[in-house]
Amino acid sequence: MASLKIKGVNKKTWVDYLIVILLIVIIFITFYPFWNVLILSLNDPTDALKGRLWIWPRAWTFNNYIHFFEQEIFLNALFISIMRTVIGTIASVLFTSAFAYGISKKYLRGQKIYIAMMMLTMYISGGLIPTFLVIQGLGLYQKFLVYIIPTMFSSYYALIMFTYFKTFPKDLEESVKIDGGNDFVVFFRIVFPLSKPIIATIALFNAVGQWNSWFDTLLYGGTKLMTLQALLVTIIRDIQQAQELLKSGQLAQNYTLYKPTIESVKATAMMITAIPIIMIYPFLQKYFVKGIMIGSLKG
Repeated sequence: MASLKIKGVNKKTWVDYLIVILLIVIIFITFYPFWNVLILSLNDPTDALKGRLWIWPRAWTFNNYIHFFEQEIFLNALFISIMRTVIGTIASVLFTSAFAYGISKKYLRGQKIYIAMMMLTMYISGGLIPTFLVIQGLGLYQKFLVYIIPTMFSSYYALIMFTYFKTFPKDLEESVKIDGGNDFVVFFRIVFPLSKPIIATIALFNAVGQWNSWFDTLLYGGTKLMTLQALLVTIIRDIQQAQELLKSGQLAQNYTLYKPTIESVKATAMMITAIPIIMIYPFLQKYFVKGIMIGSLKG
């Protein structure tokens, strides 16, 4: 059959070109700040003081990153951030998904009460001071578990998972129980592996939240449990303190030709905090939209 051609369908209008130009401008506005920080981190700090670093590094160097990883204060903060992100994400996904799967069963006694309690926490908070007192009373203050236990459950994530688990095929679960499997076997061997889109989406949310978190570090962590983001916020917030760190033994350079500046330290720290999430996101992107749509539309 001859293909039908509709006159004017493929013709570009001025509106199409305007949309393309607008999208290019938006991409430039979004991407350029990141690119500017990247070239600043790859440029010699002394040369960067001259300004006019717009497109490409003028004096290439990796000394900013070498200097960063030679400092104990930064290495400790990086280690705490990585451990918090990995352990916190795994714990949160397991706990939240197990809770959501449990309350999705109609035969659960008090199901409506648990759902109401979950929804209530989305609108009502105890406040900063009561939360601090609870953290202190539980013995979590300035302990690593303060990053893990309070973040193990999220009402928002549980609601998304609950919506998905609620419509999970019952026949599949019943067949496993007929073969002698209990609820733990059903959840970990059947439901969890078959829920990759929603699990990957929640894991990505948790990982980004844990990696970027800094306020709870300033409240509960202390200097020994300082995360990379909290250290970066401290440097940006208090330039005088950062200058004192640069002059002190904590940030003492091991070679005389390299002299870090506040801007070079900030740019390098920002790139190191951003790069891990940028590297992880492409691997989980295929699950992202699908997971959100499944968790919001089912039921």
